[in-house]
Amino acid sequence: MWQRSSFRRNRHSPGPPTSFGIVEPGTTTLRLCVVEVEDGRSTVLGWAEGPGWTGSEADTASLVNTCDEALVQAEQMAQSSGDRWLLPDQIVVGLPASQLRGRAWAVVQQRPESGRPVDEKELKALLERTLRLAVNRLVSDVPESDDWLLIDAAPVALTVDGRRVTDPIGFRGREIGAAVFAAMTRVETIQTWRSVAKELEFSSLTLTATPLALAAGLPVAHGILVDIGGAATDLVWCSAGQPVVLESFPVGGHALTASLARKWGLTRGRAERLKRAYSSKELSVDAEAQVQGVLWPTLLRWLEDTEAAMARLSHDEPLPQHLYLLGGGSALPEMVDAVRSLAWSQRLRFARYPEVSCLQPTDVPGVMNRSGKGRDLGDVSALALAAWVAEQQRAGNRPARILSELCQG
Repeated sequence: MWQRSSFRRNRHSPGPPTSFGIVEPGTTTLRLCVVEVEDGRSTVLGWAEGPGWTGSEADTASLVNTCDEALVQAEQMAQSSGDRWLLPDQIVVGLPASQLRGRAWAVVQQRPESGRPVDEKELKALLERTLRLAVNRLVSDVPESDDWLLIDAAPVALTVDGRRVTDPIGFRGREIGAAVFAAMTRVETIQTWRSVAKELEFSSLTLTATPLALAAGLPVAHGILVDIGGAATDLVWCSAGQPVVLESFPVGGHALTASLARKWGLTRGRAERLKRAYSSKELSVDAEAQVQGVLWPTLLRWLEDTEAAMARLSHDEPLPQHLYLLGGGSALPEMVDAVRSLAWSQRLRFARYPEVSCLQPTDVPGVMNRSGKGRDLGDVSALALAAWVAEQQRAGNRPARILSELCQG
C-alpha cells in the first residue's frame, strides 16, 4: 500500500491496542470510522458520515473540513462505545475502483537450476518483474501515463511447475510463476489525501484499493462484486481472495433518483427519500406500482451498461458463477433479479448459471461493529476496510510483505 509518515505533531497513540481512522470516500457519502485493532481483529467504536467526495482536487478544502468534522464525531462516539478517549494516530483511505486502474498479470520463468530450492532473492526478483509488467501494462492503457502512480499490489497466485503454492521458497522445480494485482491512481488524488492527513495532523497516511479489502472477505474462491454507488458502479472480478481486474462506469443510484425527480418535480432529497421508501416496502400498492414504472426504464439502461462492463471484464473468458451486490444502490428490490437476467445475455458467458445475492454488513469477516451504525448495504466497503487493516497488522506472508516493500519504493 502507499504510505507516508510524519504528518502529526501533537496527537499520540496511547499504545497497544492500535487505533486507526478509516475513510471510505464514496461519491454520495463519506464514511469515517474510528477502529481499534487488537489480536488481529478490528472493532469499530466510532462512525460518522459526511458529504461524498467527487475526486476533484479543487474540493480539497471542503474534504478537509468534512473529514475533520467526521473525525470529531467518530472520536466522541468511540469514547462512548469504549469508555475511553481514542485518538487515532494513523489514517487509512480506501479508494474505490472508479478512482483506480487495476489488473493482475502473470509471469512464468524458467529456472537455470531446477534442483536448487527457491530462495527469497529469486522470489523477490520474480515478484518485481511481474509487478513491473503489471504497472507497464496499466500505464500503456492511459493517455496521460505520467499522472498515475502505483498505490498497492497483492500476489494473486504463485506456482512451481504449474502447481499453486502459498510460498515457493524451499521448493524445487523447472519453472516458477507469479500473478500480481497492481492498482494505480492519479497523482492529484494522492496529493489531496496527503493534504488531508497533514491538515488533520495524522502521523501516517495509507492509501489502498478498496477492492483489495472487499475481495479478502469474499466467501467463495471466485466471484464478481458489483458495487452500486451513487455516481458510479464498480465491478471487481475476484480470485482466491484477491481482485483480478476492475471495471467501472459512471452510472449508479443517482440516475434512479433523478428519474423520480424529473417525473414528479421533486428535489433530489425528496426523490431520494421516495426511492428509499420504495426499497423498504413502505409505500402503498398503488404508489409502489407508480414508482416502479418510473424506475424501470432507468434500471434497464443501467443493466445495459453493466452488461457492457462485464463484457470488458471477461475478455471472452467465462465469468464466475457467484455475483455479490453491495452499495446503497443494491437496496432496490429489482436489482438482484435484474443482474440475474444477465444469464441470458448474448455477450456474456458464465461458468455456471449465476447465483446473485446482496453482500450484507454482517457478512464482512474479521470485524466487530460496536458503533451502532454501519448497518446498511452502502456500509460494506467501510467495514471491509476495517477488517483489512487488522489483517495488515498480522505477521504477513512473505510474498505479500515483499510486494508491500516494492510498492513503497
